[in-house]
Amino acid sequence: MPPPPRRGGGGALIAAIVGGVVVLVLIIGVAVFVLASGGGKSPEDKLNAAADTMAAARAVGLKGNFGGGADTLNGELNVTKGGRATGPVTWNTDSVTLLSADGKLFLKAGAAYWRKQISGSETPYYLGSGDQWGRLSADKLSVDFKQELTPAVLANKLRSAATAKVKPTKSTWQGKKALKFTTFSSTLYITDADDAQLLRYEATTPRVALDVTAKSASQAASIISDMRTSMGELKDAFDGSARPTVDEWKKGGCNGDSGCTVEAKIRPPFGSETPVTIDVRFRLTAGTLTGRDLGNCTSRITITSTTSVWASCRVTSSSWTSWAKATGGTYYKHAEYKVIGATSSEVQALQNGLDSE
Repeated sequence: MPPPPRRGGGGALIAAIVGGVVVLVLIIGVAVFVLASGGGKSPEDKLNAAADTMAAARAVGLKGNFGGGADTLNGELNVTKGGRATGPVTWNTDSVTLLSADGKLFLKAGAAYWRKQISGSETPYYLGSGDQWGRLSADKLSVDFKQELTPAVLANKLRSAATAKVKPTKSTWQGKKALKFTTFSSTLYITDADDAQLLRYEATTPRVALDVTAKSASQAASIISDMRTSMGELKDAFDGSARPTVDEWKKGGCNGDSGCTVEAKIRPPFGSETPVTIDVRFRLTAGTLTGRDLGNCTSRITITSTTSVWASCRVTSSSWTSWAKATGGTYYKHAEYKVIGATSSEVQALQNGLDSE
């Protein structure tokens, strides 16, 4: 008679195997839970990381629309930590190069642009055929770069969103995974990563919609160097916003055929900063306001207050001599102005300001 089958050993083995599987499943479950719950920063931490990167930048690149209404800029500007801005933009329909620094606004543009900015029916005598630097009133811009678009200001926008615990929405920008944060005053896009970067900034006050790039140290150094070069070119700039006028003409001085001394009292431009330096070009025409040109001369004056200043120079030309000898008669005096956009000392002060960047 065969021995009875052994019991218990197989069941124990099966139980051990099952128990091991359960333990393994539990271990895997715990591992999955740990991975799922422990990886990645919070949205607030990502905003603060992006803020830290932006705050450390010496310059930031901004591409898109600046401002709105009658004076709209579109293009790419670099803004330093000190609020100085430069770059090529389209101002309404005109292509210009902008330079904003220390409360002063300069544009490099062609004669066609400047003729639209400068009042009068005649083309200013100092406008050439190429691009020239000119100064405009700073209030032509609806954006204050120093107050509204420096790296530090953008960093504060990010930190404010983090403090307010704004809930993000998943998005993409320029092909990158992004988190979009909408606050009361702005919309911010940052990369969806632990080392987050600000990708885009939109606001209504001022009205801007801009792609954002924090510049590296070497890029910022190059931007500041180019800005210094542009500032050096301002020695030939004019002020397109300033409008001097003649307060009084002095009679006489033009009785001979050798030449004509022209003298007039020049009233400073309304609302301009003083001291203001002005090149006054006097011109003479024969018979009528649009008559034959009899020559011109230029006098430079500096006005230090609201009081008018005398300017004078002597026209000596073959045209005047031949006209005076031949017929003489009635002649007309004209005054044209080139208000200096930046004196040598102002250019030096602008360049010195870059040392703090």
